[in-house]
Amino acid sequence: MAEAERSRTAAAPASANAARPARLTTLPNMLGLARIAATPVVMALLLYPFPGAGLLAFVVFGAAALTDFVDGKLARARGEVSPLGVFLDLTADKVLVAGVLIAMVGVSLLSTWIAALLLIRELVVQGVRQLAASADVVMPARAWGKGKTFATLVGMGLLLLAFDAANAGPLASIGLAGWLYPLGLGTMVVATVLSVGSGLGYIRAALPLLMGREPGSPT
Repeated sequence: MAEAERSRTAAAPASANAARPARLTTLPNMLGLARIAATPVVMALLLYPFPGAGLLAFVVFGAAALTDFVDGKLARARGEVSPLGVFLDLTADKVLVAGVLIAMVGVSLLSTWIAALLLIRELVVQGVRQLAASADVVMPARAWGKGKTFATLVGMGLLLLAFDAANAGPLASIGLAGWLYPLGLGTMVVATVLSVGSGLGYIRAALPLLMGREPGSPT
């Protein structure tokens, strides 16, 4: 779920708008589209499982998550940063994480409360960032937000492996089911704590803006 708080967003402003016209077919943009396309695949593997579906879902999800860490760097290195690219990057992150979280709740792999808190945080932070953008203020990521993203992706990956072990997949035969699920769930609890904390940091940073003053940085 990389997210809206990454350096690609901070790098986008003036140079992006002054750069070449945006093209959907650039490699970074295609990676963003691939993350969106991967979302229903992972959801279907969870909702309509077969032996090995969990492991396959983990591979697809992991590959999609990895593209989240490289597309921004590629866009900057290739001089292809654009508003379209930033939009695809941020949208793809949220679509991937939200879709898979919903599917996990649907198969009782994750608590509704954890999924709800993670998704509510994303909506709140998106609102705060839109408010800041309207005042030409960039609110980049800080440690809590980056830690939340990493913990969320790792926790979701572990839960997908646990799903495979619990549904007669390849991991079931090597006795991993007993610890994969608790480890994945514990990681998601950590991600939720970081999510709430970073969300509160963004809200606190936006309070001066709401009062008509320059906002600070989220903690």
